[in-house]
Amino acid sequence: MPDGTKDLRFHRDCLTVNVLVEMGIPEGQVVERQNGSDDALKRILDEVKRFSFSGFVKVALVERGSRSEGLILFGDGDPIVSVYAYGRSGAKNEVVYKGGKAAEFMWQDSVRPDAIVTLHAKVQPQEIARVFQGAEVNRVELLPPPWIPYPVRPIDKEALKGVEEGIANKIVKWSKSGYNVQSILSLYENSPKKAAKAVSYFEANIEKIEEMKDTLGFLKAEGYEREKESLLRKMCDPERVSDIQSELEALRNRVERSDTAVMAEKQIQDDMERKKLDERIDGVYDLILQYHKMSSQGVPKRTKCPNCGGPLDATGNCPRCIGTAEKTAYGRILNPRLTFETFVTGPNNSFAEAAARATAMAPGKAYNPLFIYSRSGLGKTHLLQAIGNYVREHSPRVRLIYTSTDAIEEELIESLASKKLEEFRTTYREADLLIIDDLQFLAGKEQIQEEVFHIFNDLMDKGKQIVLACDRLPKEIPSVGDRLATRFESGLIADIQPPDLQTRLAILERKAREDKLSIPKDVLGFVAEVCRDNVRQLEGGLNRVVAFSSLMRSDITVKLAKEILTKETKEVRSTKVRTDVQDGQSYLVEEEKPEISHRIFASKLREGYKGMAITRGHPRVLREKLGTMEAVVFWLTDHESKTERTVLPSLERIMLIIEEFSQPDKKSIVLLDDIQYLISNTTFEGIVRFIRNVVDEVSERPAIFLVSVNQESLKTQERSILEREMEVIRQRE
Repeated sequence: MPDGTKDLRFHRDCLTVNVLVEMGIPEGQVVERQNGSDDALKRILDEVKRFSFSGFVKVALVERGSRSEGLILFGDGDPIVSVYAYGRSGAKNEVVYKGGKAAEFMWQDSVRPDAIVTLHAKVQPQEIARVFQGAEVNRVELLPPPWIPYPVRPIDKEALKGVEEGIANKIVKWSKSGYNVQSILSLYENSPKKAAKAVSYFEANIEKIEEMKDTLGFLKAEGYEREKESLLRKMCDPERVSDIQSELEALRNRVERSDTAVMAEKQIQDDMERKKLDERIDGVYDLILQYHKMSSQGVPKRTKCPNCGGPLDATGNCPRCIGTAEKTAYGRILNPRLTFETFVTGPNNSFAEAAARATAMAPGKAYNPLFIYSRSGLGKTHLLQAIGNYVREHSPRVRLIYTSTDAIEEELIESLASKKLEEFRTTYREADLLIIDDLQFLAGKEQIQEEVFHIFNDLMDKGKQIVLACDRLPKEIPSVGDRLATRFESGLIADIQPPDLQTRLAILERKAREDKLSIPKDVLGFVAEVCRDNVRQLEGGLNRVVAFSSLMRSDITVKLAKEILTKETKEVRSTKVRTDVQDGQSYLVEEEKPEISHRIFASKLREGYKGMAITRGHPRVLREKLGTMEAVVFWLTDHESKTERTVLPSLERIMLIIEEFSQPDKKSIVLLDDIQYLISNTTFEGIVRFIRNVVDEVSERPAIFLVSVNQESLKTQERSILEREMEVIRQRE
């Protein structure tokens, strides 16, 4: 990241920044200043409306180890946006909230005696508002919240003359503990009898609040510090216990959902790092292949680009310098090798390839937007670049941008740092064809999502073509709102499945021809057999075999390929396991990932068994393996899905589902493919009781129960207990 840029990464629904003023917000001229009070913010907002003021209102508060700044921008008396920054001492970054939530927190701060409320003029609110897209606020959201936690002033016992001593002591104690007791005092002034009766009710509410404080204390604070602070302030008012309880439950649900989203976001970031590492490794093998190719042809061994000094790929081209003439400040360079002619079509990808061709031949008319999704390494990027290369060749005047989500993020950060945000937005919104790869990296990046949302809307309104690629469906991208996901899926969605053996062999044969490599057919067949997961693994496997044969100056043989592709060979061997499972039996399948259990499940479906799977992975992964065979699939998750059947990690619910599915007179098989997730959400003792119940249920029916487990994730004692409950199928070495 260049010096002077801001860290604009979003954490869940919040943007981490340094300080509001460091984001380029000018102070302007302070025309009014007030200390915090019950009506300080209200008075200033009334003046703003009355005088059609343009500028902003700011509320600043430093209190008990925390610091906050909030502002509301106005244009001619009308609210535009509201933002609020909050951070605790010692924290590296502050958290910024936007819109109605920001206004709510400003109201809460404005009543604190230490708060400073100021009115700023001589600024350009519209210019400032452009920095905070998604922070729009209206007049309704600026109204005071239904109740604001005002600062509590301790009550002196002298003010409780005439009140029974025991009750007076309680009121003083509650007051010193920070509870608002004004309602009790008012009752004593008007009706002592009613007040005496209300004390027990008041005391019960305080006990509930104390319990809720304990619950709040156990919630993970990261990313939700201000919400917790807000709830703690509201907990000063025992009369609002039901409101507090509802808000606490809502916060707890958000935290639990966001934990799932954070895990998914981390997985996506790990995928990004793995992809970059694979690209670097592929670059090394390309250099070796280039050396091998030149050696075999008697060509002088040149492995560096004469222009930039960078490494050359297997074709002798420099990845950095390819298409230098077309390089612009935005987007990425197209690789001229990735065309429709070099894309190998098979049953797994023919629909996606046809849709891509139609889009390239008639941008904005065929399918818009075109959304291509598949697991990593199956050819999404190739199709995207093929579209770009076709359009560039046949319609050179089309304003085309090929990019990726991480490239957009880098460009946005740079444009903010260099004050070229308008140039960034104009460039993207004036494109005739926009192609975005790796859309899954939008996860957890709210500001990037906002930019993509507005770019998407502008281009669609103008009838311009958009092509997207992702490793999952739109609504499966964590932390992406429905308004963006629904736009992504509003056109044609085309998926790419893993290639079959014949297609894999065709891919290797084409690669050998293009790279002018002489490789025996039996070696190509072996590589195609063992490298099954994706095209990247397939081509990488062949590259490794050729590279090592060149380094060791040995012939390319199947024996050499087996030595080099040890890991892939082992994985294929491990899938050749017994499938002779018996009715009325339960099996513990010990494997690194649910491959063996899925194969057994599929084999029984072919035999006519009725099948149900409860899977921790996304259901489409299992469906890809089942092909046309049908089964009932539940997604084991606390994430809500509009397209999949889901079940929470509750042993009672899962047991009920299994009981309802199993029928005494029909053959069935039930698969639970990730017991570790259930263990993490319950207790191991509960899992054992659950397993025993299912085993007993299955033993009296023509049914089979499979449980997949990664043995490395269990303690030795836990694994031995489960092995005693079920028959064991182990992954072969």
